[in-house]
Amino acid sequence: MLRLNRLQHPKSLKPYERLVSKLSTSSSSELSRPKCSDIRLDVDLIYRLYDLQKLTRFYGQMHWEEETNSVGNDPGSLDLENVAAHSYHVARCALLIAPHFPWLDSAHTTELALMHDEPEIVTGDKDPVGTDGQGNTTHAFNHGKRREKDDEERHAIEQLAVEMRPSIRDHYKRLFAELIEGSSEAARFVKAIDKLQSLAFVRLKKGGNITPEHAAFTLRYSRIGVHRFPQLQGHFMLVYEDLLGDVAIAKPDSFEDFCASTWSYFLNAEKA
Repeated sequence: MLRLNRLQHPKSLKPYERLVSKLSTSSSSELSRPKCSDIRLDVDLIYRLYDLQKLTRFYGQMHWEEETNSVGNDPGSLDLENVAAHSYHVARCALLIAPHFPWLDSAHTTELALMHDEPEIVTGDKDPVGTDGQGNTTHAFNHGKRREKDDEERHAIEQLAVEMRPSIRDHYKRLFAELIEGSSEAARFVKAIDKLQSLAFVRLKKGGNITPEHAAFTLRYSRIGVHRFPQLQGHFMLVYEDLLGDVAIAKPDSFEDFCASTWSYFLNAEKA
């Protein structure tokens, strides 16, 4: 894994190191963090778990011929995620990584992770990127839009809770209040895992074909996760380093230019 001295000036770093360094917090030396070797194993398993999303149930089986013929891609390819697949994977990642931090209740973090996107049953999946390509006009980085999204989710939770038996409604609403407000370390951990899982998906789906503009947004978006639970910065840094490694393999002659363009998009978006 890339090891960065947090006191190094960005200009003293290689272009790709400068990008990865943005996922390190100033308090990194004070944190209780997993070992580098464990982080590598964690990240590789996160990638491996995506193989479940490549499997299509009933594909090619008797009595499912019509449905099999209607499937757009053959099993074995990683398609755009549906929200249920994403929610399962976030929960599985939370279950995998929470034991690094014994003060977290794994059962509670897994419960929060499984449920975290259920408001989207009502609201739909919100686009974090927006028309500017960097999320400055969306809930990703616009505080007003963030509050609007939170309010929509609160209304959605009320609507979903009404459809449940009365004995579990209050518990359901308390869990989502914890998530939306980030009022517990468990909720902040889950929100960070949500961003880590998304980063891993971008890396696997885009490979070396990501654009500098997308890579810049992904870096900024991932930093939200690092700020929510700084102890996971090593996981974020490694996945982003893997992403840049894919680009280096796919575009060896233009990799330095790619990193420079990504850095430029990043700085311009931060100033906007």
